Amino acid sequence: MRLTFKHKMLLLPGVTAALLLILLIVSLTLWIWTRQVHARIDQGHAPALANSHVLMAELESFHRGVLDTVLRKDAGRLEPLRTLGRKISTDLSDTAQNPVAAGQYLEVLQKDFAQYQQETWLAVELALKGDAQAEAALTRETTRFESLQKALQLFQSEQEQGQERALLQARSLNSRGQAIQAVLAVLCLAWLGASSWWVLRQVVEPLGKLTDTAARIAESGDLTLPIDAHSRDEVGQLGRSLEALVNRLRSVPVGLQAVVGELSTAAERLTKVSQEQLNFLTEQARSLSEAGSTMAEIAQTSTMASSRAEMVLKVAEQADSFTVESQKSIEQSAQGLEQIRQRVSALVGNIGQLSEQAVHAREIIGSVKDLADQSNVLALNAAIEAARAGEGGRGFAVVAREMRALSGQSLQSTERIGKILLDINQAIRTTVSSAEGDSQQMEEGIEQVLSSADKLKEITTVMQESSKAARQIVASVTQQNAGIHQMMEAMQQLSGMMGDVVLATSTAEETVGQINSTVSQLQKIVSEFRV
Repeated sequence: MRLTFKHKMLLLPGVTAALLLILLIVSLTLWIWTRQVHARIDQGHAPALANSHVLMAELESFHRGVLDTVLRKDAGRLEPLRTLGRKISTDLSDTAQNPVAAGQYLEVLQKDFAQYQQETWLAVELALKGDAQAEAALTRETTRFESLQKALQLFQSEQEQGQERALLQARSLNSRGQAIQAVLAVLCLAWLGASSWWVLRQVVEPLGKLTDTAARIAESGDLTLPIDAHSRDEVGQLGRSLEALVNRLRSVPVGLQAVVGELSTAAERLTKVSQEQLNFLTEQARSLSEAGSTMAEIAQTSTMASSRAEMVLKVAEQADSFTVESQKSIEQSAQGLEQIRQRVSALVGNIGQLSEQAVHAREIIGSVKDLADQSNVLALNAAIEAARAGEGGRGFAVVAREMRALSGQSLQSTERIGKILLDINQAIRTTVSSAEGDSQQMEEGIEQVLSSADKLKEITTVMQESSKAARQIVASVTQQNAGIHQMMEAMQQLSGMMGDVVLATSTAEETVGQINSTVSQLQKIVSEFRV
């Protein structure tokens, strides 16, 4: 039969109480028997023996009184003798009422005493009359007295032997009771020793092992420690529950480690892409600066063209060649900006994936928190069961408190990790918002650069026409000046937008640094557990 923890804890006091109850019943029974024997002595043999001595003394006194009355022939002594005779009869009747002394023998003694009295009164009466038969009657009285005296002596001997037998019986009961009590006491002590050793092996040692394992897990975070859960009672159930809890806790650091690894890889890729984007945008900003300087030179050249009409064809040819090169440069800039836009879009997608991973990590943390809450509820139920168990459940209550402390630490760790993941998610959202804004601004810049390229095509057409028609050079120069100013404004706007993109990229790089710092903190937290 499988014993539960309650049965094991109740087995020792229950059997001990049963043995003590048996010892008490045996002691009480022997005491009752001994008391009955002593009562038989006190109320039977002792009073009967005392009455026999009194009767013997009274009988001897009665006989001496008879002899004295006969010798002195004093009739005045008859009344005291009659009173003494009645007293002897009364004492014999009282002795006959004793349940120990009562019997046929005592009835015979009463009849003999009645005949003795008749012989006595006859002898006294004959002696007082001076009759010759008085001597013979006195001899018969003396013979009857001796017979009655021997009967009383036999009665005394019988009562003494009965009292001695009762005393021996009392001593035997006392010795037997002491022997039985000693045997029961030895059995009780042997049971206490064996049951204490059994409780130590079945209850105390498993609880001690579980307590030591839980304390070591709580102190060192080592989840590889073995847990003894071989018992089939509540202690074994507690060990199996603790083992299941540790197994579930083992999956938490492993999952976090995988998530942290993915975050680290994504952060490294994000850092590399951000650095490449920053370098590319810096190079584009420098190219735009050079293009702005070139546009300034074009404006200066266009201004000088109005005063040098004779060189308009030459200037137009140079301007035509220059505008073709500028158009190529702008087209290259547009292609570079398109590549930047594609990389920014890819960056937004990667950041979105990172956000989804952060959300998945928060779900894992939520599961860990639920597990900690369930552990806390299990510890609370264990504390309630320990409180119900009373003094025997004190060790169990210590295990329950340690489990609640462990679940509290798990809750605190999950809350810290959740907060860190929330900060990461907010930073990722900010980065996504900034990157989307930068992407939109970059698309606008590309449109402006393409517009500028179209205008440069128009300028090229004008320059080609001016080379054919010198007379139209003034109008062409005027149109060229207007177009060049528009291009300069567009280049300035593009340079400003490029500066904003560079600034946003720098901000994204700082955000990536924060993500790396957060990932390092997660790695530090995960490294505290050994699985």
